[in-house]
Amino acid sequence: MDLISNESTHRVVIDDVTGMPVRVRVENPNGIASETHGVQLHCTIEVEVGGIERRGATGGLEYADTVRMSDPTVTGRIRVQETPAGRTWRVPVAIGGISGELLYRFNRLGPALSLGFDFVGEQTVVVRNVTLRGEIGFERGAWTVTAPGNGVASGLSLEQLIAPVGISPVGGLRGSSGLVHLESDGHVHATALWFDSDVEVPEIEISAASPRSLSFVVTTNFAADLESTSSNELQLLSVDVTVPRWSEFPDLFAAWLRTRGLTSPAAAPAWVLDAMIYEAQIGFSVFGGTHRYSPYPELVDLTNDLERIQSLGFTVIQLMPRQPYPSYNIHDYWDVDTSYGDRSMLVELITQCHTRGINIILDVLLHGVLDQESIEAAADGVRAGPFAELVSMETGDSFSSDVNDWNNYLIAWSRHILDFEPYWRAGSVAVSPLTATNPGWFARDSAGQITGVYTKAFDARSRDWELYFTNAMTFLMTELNIDGFRFDAPTYNDFPNWAEWARARAGSSMLSCVGLFERLRPVLKRIKADSLLYTEPSGHALRRSMDLNYNYDEQWLVTAIANAATAKPWGVRHAKDLATWMRDRDALLPAGSITAHHIDSHDTFWWPSWGRKWRREQFSMEQFRLLTLIFACLPGPFMMFTGGEVGIEDVLPRIAELKAQPLWQLGRVSWWCGANIPDSVFGVTRTIGDDAVSVIANFAETATSLEIIEPAAGSATAPIYTLGPPT
Repeated sequence: MDLISNESTHRVVIDDVTGMPVRVRVENPNGIASETHGVQLHCTIEVEVGGIERRGATGGLEYADTVRMSDPTVTGRIRVQETPAGRTWRVPVAIGGISGELLYRFNRLGPALSLGFDFVGEQTVVVRNVTLRGEIGFERGAWTVTAPGNGVASGLSLEQLIAPVGISPVGGLRGSSGLVHLESDGHVHATALWFDSDVEVPEIEISAASPRSLSFVVTTNFAADLESTSSNELQLLSVDVTVPRWSEFPDLFAAWLRTRGLTSPAAAPAWVLDAMIYEAQIGFSVFGGTHRYSPYPELVDLTNDLERIQSLGFTVIQLMPRQPYPSYNIHDYWDVDTSYGDRSMLVELITQCHTRGINIILDVLLHGVLDQESIEAAADGVRAGPFAELVSMETGDSFSSDVNDWNNYLIAWSRHILDFEPYWRAGSVAVSPLTATNPGWFARDSAGQITGVYTKAFDARSRDWELYFTNAMTFLMTELNIDGFRFDAPTYNDFPNWAEWARARAGSSMLSCVGLFERLRPVLKRIKADSLLYTEPSGHALRRSMDLNYNYDEQWLVTAIANAATAKPWGVRHAKDLATWMRDRDALLPAGSITAHHIDSHDTFWWPSWGRKWRREQFSMEQFRLLTLIFACLPGPFMMFTGGEVGIEDVLPRIAELKAQPLWQLGRVSWWCGANIPDSVFGVTRTIGDDAVSVIANFAETATSLEIIEPAAGSATAPIYTLGPPT
């Protein structure tokens, strides 16, 4: 059967028995009656239901004895629904004992076609997950793939995707647009797949099924008690087979983002545009039970070091929660002394920063409160779990692996829990009083027990908790005269909340912070108009209310270009690939988005084993200096964890001087990706009118010559430049 809309060139052919798509056709795309083309699109859907719940070894919830059902069957008459957004065909199906409707939306704005599923009618069943598996195939041509913001090189031959590669969703931690673009030299049109769910945080994988077909798996993390609701729509995938080639696609995608509200405030304070951010730790961290790191034992030590920090070019202090307690856990937002250090010392630090023209922001978190019960559950889970025997093994950079590969991180995380256990236990009350006074703030299992990863997890969907958090941020900004916040791990609780009030869409807790931040932003801006809102996840959904986002998506690139021998067939191989990846990632960001770049943060420092924590320990000093130059000079601020400056004290002030130039801050960005650029060379240029400034890094072991047409002069001549090896 064919599903059509008079307002769309797309036509979906569905299987009469299953209701699932088998082909997407396009007719008259150029007004030529005889012209048709299309793609094969074969999909299956699986629903996981029932089972029992239990705490996972590394926190959250896991399920046992669930039932997986697939193979939908059409059960009735297909309905057409007309809405202002476009036409939707609703195909009633049964999947095992589950009733629902497959949704085919022909969009007036945005991607041509969206696929979804709606669980309709009251049903006595608990859904644990929904998975979409599919394959899109092309009739002819050699196809290339571009998936900006992910662990693949741009313009990759489809044949090179020989293993599954993770795609970070729009609400993901590492962040991306969730967009996969495919094109062929033999076709007028390209195809876009957009994994665009922004309610849950799905896990997505793509791989080559053949030289002309792409397989994908979307594990949605949808979870709901269907007895609590009569309708629950789940967005699965959007498809458009008439998009332009990649070079012309970003302008169209910008319009798609606007239709979905995935935009940026584009109003960051001027002081952060190209800031140098110093991430400062007070107290000490513990590693492997025997190693301690204590750059600033007390706040006064940081205050006394401000002159040196400023001389290195840093313009912002980002103050972490005090280590080892409360560390990245909530103790009491109003208890400044416990959370950050002696309040009088903190006020003095802030005063001294402002006297020097340095801005200061607090690192705060949302995910949960720590008490002795929660740390005991977390530590006991580690000791009884699969990583108990692995915590002493060597671990490396957790962010150089695929976005869906958490093994290295979970080993390091398990070790971290055991390292910090005695300090967290000593600082905590037996049971947080908030669990008794505000029971509705917490995520729970179906038995009513509070759940969490290693804290007792808050659910930001609770408007009472949102008010509590908003009042706390208002208090901190007003009382301390700080310049903003970095919000740590707001999507950390990546498991469903089965509390009675939340179970109708239990999986939507994962991104509940998005609405909270949108409502918090105007509150903080009224207090201080040029305050900063900055958060860790860099997915598009988390850019909607933020001035600044982290660069987890870039961290794998550090290892990729510094250790090319380990490059995957689909990965970035060299410095020019890196420039192309950056160009294409930035091209799909919401207009006005700003990313803070780093190569050494507390996140990259904490998880590798002792002796491999710093980039200068992982790579040669020459590579470390080049990596610093590249990532510090990407568009946006540069941040560094306390101690990361060792060995580059001479480089940082020169970078700060460059970033302070109006030409660098405001100039048009162009990347050195042309055929005349050697693979070993990374280059980026900023241009205003006839003025230009460039940053160039050479990763070759010998001098490299290249021809460059000067952007400033616009000359047709090509001077020869010779770049030496890394120094």
